[in-house]
Amino acid sequence: MFVSFNMIPMASHSNARQSKFEDAVVLCVDDDEKQLGLTKLTLERNGYSVLITTDWRRALDLFSTGPIDLVIVDYEMPDIKGNELAVWIRGIDPQVPIVLHSGAPSVPENVKKTTDAFIPKDAEPHVLMAAISNLIMKRRVGRNY
Repeated sequence: MFVSFNMIPMASHSNARQSKFEDAVVLCVDDDEKQLGLTKLTLERNGYSVLITTDWRRALDLFSTGPIDLVIVDYEMPDIKGNELAVWIRGIDPQVPIVLHSGAPSVPENVKKTTDAFIPKDAEPHVLMAAISNLIMKRRVGRNY
């Protein structure tokens, strides 16, 4: 399922630092260390446990060794595109939510369809947080049925 950032409800400022899923682990993959640090800080301030890496091979290792509730991937990375990494990750766990988080000026629609959500890097942080919360909730509700 594709979730455009226009369809995601806004998080309220009163609970911006509280996660409904304090036990959730998010894996972030981005070749830009500064962006990766900012994303990690934002996620941790919102109550998530965060694993980060700039290397897609390390991302696959991390994903294979522990329970990951959601993955955030950059689109343009050396040696691989984020949608290609998403396909590899889905080979391990077809149900894991994946967010494509990109600063690329143009991302093809067929690329966006390989992930559950596309969030531009210049979007407000609450947009990313809302997408993450919604996707984790959908996954956990789905497991209960």
